[in-house]
Amino acid sequence: MKKYINREISWLSFNARVLQEASDETVPLIDRIRFLGIYSNNLDEFYSVRYSAILRSIQLKDIEKVYQNIVPEQTDEELIEEINEIVRQQREQYDELHNQLFKELELYKIFVVDNQSLPDIFVEFISEYFYNEFIHTVGVFILDDIKKAPPLRDGSFYLAVKMQLKEKIQYALLIVPTHLFPRFIILPNKDGNTYVMYLEDIIRYHLKDIFKMFDFEKIEAHSIKITRDSELDFDNDLEHSLLEKVINGLENRKKGVPVRLVYDSEIAPDTLKFFLKKLRLDDYDSINPGGKYHNKRDLMSFPNFDIAGLTYEKIKPIMLKGPFKYKSYFQAFTEKEEMMMAPYHDYSLLLKFLREAAIDPKVTKIKITIYRVAKDSQVMHSLINAAMNGKEVTAVLELRARFDESNNAMWSRKLQEAGVNVIFGVPGLKVHSKIGYIERKPEGNLAEKYVFVSTGNFHAGTAKIYTDYTYFTTNPGITKEVEQIFKFFGANYLNQSYSHLLVSPYGTRRKIVKMIKKEIKNHLAGLPAEINLKLNSFSDKQIIDLLYKASQKGVKVRLVIRGINSLIPGVKGLSENIECVSVIDKFLEHPRIYWFKNAGDDKVYISSADMMERNLDSRVEVACPIYDHNLRKIVMDTFDLSFNDNVKGRQITAKSALEYKRNNQPPNRSQYTTYDYFKKLNDEDNED
Repeated sequence: MKKYINREISWLSFNARVLQEASDETVPLIDRIRFLGIYSNNLDEFYSVRYSAILRSIQLKDIEKVYQNIVPEQTDEELIEEINEIVRQQREQYDELHNQLFKELELYKIFVVDNQSLPDIFVEFISEYFYNEFIHTVGVFILDDIKKAPPLRDGSFYLAVKMQLKEKIQYALLIVPTHLFPRFIILPNKDGNTYVMYLEDIIRYHLKDIFKMFDFEKIEAHSIKITRDSELDFDNDLEHSLLEKVINGLENRKKGVPVRLVYDSEIAPDTLKFFLKKLRLDDYDSINPGGKYHNKRDLMSFPNFDIAGLTYEKIKPIMLKGPFKYKSYFQAFTEKEEMMMAPYHDYSLLLKFLREAAIDPKVTKIKITIYRVAKDSQVMHSLINAAMNGKEVTAVLELRARFDESNNAMWSRKLQEAGVNVIFGVPGLKVHSKIGYIERKPEGNLAEKYVFVSTGNFHAGTAKIYTDYTYFTTNPGITKEVEQIFKFFGANYLNQSYSHLLVSPYGTRRKIVKMIKKEIKNHLAGLPAEINLKLNSFSDKQIIDLLYKASQKGVKVRLVIRGINSLIPGVKGLSENIECVSVIDKFLEHPRIYWFKNAGDDKVYISSADMMERNLDSRVEVACPIYDHNLRKIVMDTFDLSFNDNVKGRQITAKSALEYKRNNQPPNRSQYTTYDYFKKLNDEDNED
């Protein structure tokens, strides 16, 4: 009997659920198109991170095992074949859906035209745009049998050009400057119709002008795109700082090992053969035909045209009333713990709190962990402001946050220049926790300590589309232990113990195991017992086996897992008491919740940590208990809303990861009912 699902296969099932959103006719049309972009962006990251790890494992299997398959009976080579087949099937569905959705745009008088279907009335407009705006940014490389081809950059977009001359064929490579210009160019409105054109089609239209010095009889251009291994390799050179290593690693990433080439299936066979040989990819396995357009992740920014009904209606974030009843946020959080959940609540609460801390003369210390932040981050500006005001500011900044390394390196310099004490994590461990600590010392009084803990990054941009809790507390036990964690960051040799927080890698696994075993014991003793977990990913074998054991002993287990899930629910004799739901909707579900019934005295934690080996054993993670009865109820209630979602919830079973959860209960689209839930709570708080 199969006990586990390979995490990469499960991840592909998650991305299939994203593709489902693009095919869902109840989703507004342009949001469906944007889900195609999300799918494509996810797949790019999958190949550069997950797929490349399997390839490295195959190449280094006699030296070092870099990828651990949870399904031991399957070889890495067999896994690669399975992945490629699944992706091939998904891409067929994707391409068909892409064409269908672009056709549906015409019902709203929106027409996507290319270099061949461009109406004559727009020729002057696109020519002026081409020559005045970006002709000088288009990279052109003439190729022959002798010259080396320039290395293709990961994520960049290219056109492979073939010119038929009188006596020979000439090839060239064009770089499309999608990093400098919008991918979608909106043409002038005509007769009430709106026209849109891909940037590269404007280049295709002007191919004859670009190569007019060549006496060609025929010219054509087809898109190609490469994905490279995104792993950053760090050596043990002690003479260079981690910052230098990251910067050097980012440059090397651009030249990383290719893991996938995608090309326009309409390209001539001899052209494809030439470019594969020229790019030294002719002996490579993962070469995939695709459609005319690549880098479809850009569909995430497809224009909305301000037409009602084509995109989701924006919600108005709720401003928590409680903190505004006081003169300052410090007074508010001293009187009452608070919890907000983005994007339902206005994220500016945290930003305003940090801004107040930066200028409050009584604040002496501000400490925070940073994993991902915006490029123009208000959080970072507040830290800089605080340092300039003479406060002791510490930022534990994780330089190795994948795909955010460059932004974090930039911010590290700015923080250091302002006098912030920047700590680059912990050797051998990524710092993935999201915690903050503020110390305030009123004159003549003992220091007041404030803590905020989040399930997501301190990123105002993603707070608009990611669901996450942020908890504000002055609880002495919690503030003391968060302070301990920051001391550990400054002196990694300190041995710490924690009574309230779960801190990876120094006790989270052990305590989770203990709490699961206690639920089994409680159930056998006739006491209330239940295990509830909300996660992004779940692949830790030990925890999966323990949940199987709990299920076999009769303990009810409820899981809400957005992405990877290696556990197989609902199998008689193995997991019949385990039910798993995945919610994919307008917002990206991001909180982690651990909720144990605990004989009726519910234990509830919010965390940044998934149930994966890396989160439990190889990262600094924090799970924070919620002691306040009202806030604990909020976490439990919102968990229930997600678990009982019978509109956008998918019931994960041994047979399918795509079936919608349907029952005879009233419709519950959890992201909408959660917003209504918080609105009602806030109105009641206002009445008090």
